[in-house]
Amino acid sequence: MLHVTTTDREISMRLRMTATPLIYALAAICLARGAAATEAGGGTVTFNIADATDPAEVTEATTVFVNGKLVAHFELSAAHPYEEVEVTVPAAPRYDYALCGRITIRAADGHSETHVLDDGATLVEPAGRHLEALAADGFTTFYLGERVGENGTPAPHDLHRTNVCSVPIS
Repeated sequence: MLHVTTTDREISMRLRMTATPLIYALAAICLARGAAATEAGGGTVTFNIADATDPAEVTEATTVFVNGKLVAHFELSAAHPYEEVEVTVPAAPRYDYALCGRITIRAADGHSETHVLDDGATLVEPAGRHLEALAADGFTTFYLGERVGENGTPAPHDLHRTNVCSVPIS
């Protein structure tokens, strides 16, 4: 083994030369994270999600996840046709959501159909918004949007099947 003798002054000088850039880099990362949190509402973002039954609906059970965290669960029926919750999530650069559950509707010919909810997308600037759980395409597409007149907002362009809602069946 090679033995090297170094003075305290040499160690101090080497530490200053190598540690200073590292400290500046860490400070820049902390400032960037702090700025992002401030822009997004000081560490948290709050918005509302509402769900209401459609006249064709018999029952609905919907669970909402934002960035992988369960934030709401709705159990709707004729006896309980509407619910709204306030959601507060940590500030983040993006807000990916998933809608999971089941909806049973009464078809025009009178028979019941059950559809599985397993859709997701990304919320854009959700802070302070009042979103609704909306259905499209004959109750086969589900997403969060804002109601505009009789129709909701169009489905998000990044709407997709999440596969996070699937339950293995053995």
